[in-house]
Amino acid sequence: MDDNFDSRLMNTSPYVSFVTWGRNDGYTPDYLRRVDRATNYLAGRLDRAGVDSEIVIVEWNPPPGRPLLLDVLKLPASLNHVTIRGFIVGPEYHLHHAGAQERGIQVGEAANAGIRRARGRFITTKASDTFFSPDVFARFAQGGLDPDTMYRVDRHDIRVDDPSIWDLDDDALIARLATLPSAPQAWIDQTAHWGLRELHTNACGDFTLLDASYWHLLRGHQRDETVLSFDIDSLVMHAAAGYGVKECRWPPSCKVFKPIHGRLNNSRIVPVWENWQRKLDRFLANKVSPERAHQARMLLDYPRRKMLGVESVVGHSIERNFVQPASRWARGELPVPTQPENWGLAGEALEERILCQAGRTRADSAARS
Repeated sequence: MDDNFDSRLMNTSPYVSFVTWGRNDGYTPDYLRRVDRATNYLAGRLDRAGVDSEIVIVEWNPPPGRPLLLDVLKLPASLNHVTIRGFIVGPEYHLHHAGAQERGIQVGEAANAGIRRARGRFITTKASDTFFSPDVFARFAQGGLDPDTMYRVDRHDIRVDDPSIWDLDDDALIARLATLPSAPQAWIDQTAHWGLRELHTNACGDFTLLDASYWHLLRGHQRDETVLSFDIDSLVMHAAAGYGVKECRWPPSCKVFKPIHGRLNNSRIVPVWENWQRKLDRFLANKVSPERAHQARMLLDYPRRKMLGVESVVGHSIERNFVQPASRWARGELPVPTQPENWGLAGEALEERILCQAGRTRADSAARS
């Protein structure tokens, strides 16, 4: 257990923390509008459901010459049950990552900074522009979450062609999102010869609810010296399972709606093959066995992966980066944190903004912060 984790948080509100991240860099044409609407929707629905909760927004590496994301979001003036907190992480914490000049955010470390500062008994990371279906909020309102269980929800990718949808009120918005054609990122079979636990890791970065003590035990997401952050969400799930955490998949009525665009991470990841690797892979898979081909991939670390737009960095193969440790944990080896004790920039005095305080108006919050 992380010695800096205060177990007293388990007996205080908020019940759940939603940790998200972003920066005002024009990531997509309607990014600000989507994030603003998603944040307001989340806060409003939590408040209506009476869920004592907080939203933690990490503004990572703000680009110069642009207003802060935290300053342009039009958030509620007051809420009864929901606090919204923002933290600003300056460029000095980003620039030492390989590929920092090509990609302005390191998702794993941005999430870790928020997880480390979250005060909820349960914590989930969340993309800044996703929307939960009503049954998700009903589950939170019921309470009774098990501290030794991680909870998962399917993500549904939707295409929003009419931006006027963001002007709808909460009920009309979620009803409209539910009618749009969607591609569910549902549970998929693990490749048999990988030797992994059967966990629902598909699109798990958009909703994996874990007791705060386990986030601290694992020290958040695994360390990555690059900006790629490959496989970090799946690794968290398998590491938690290595410590005995059970998985619970909420029913199909519980959904995460994700407006899709051309810059989704998974769509930007491409394998990098060399000719000898292709030849060896085909030979082993066809003439020996798929298991031998897999073992060669882990041993020799191929095919490695790149992210479009980050040409200077080549990441490890999924076999080396994810399957190798996760298969060891499935065989009973305990995960060893790769982050230092001060993970999540714990020793750094990040600027904090109380954007909305539960039970107070924004003016009250400003006076007290």
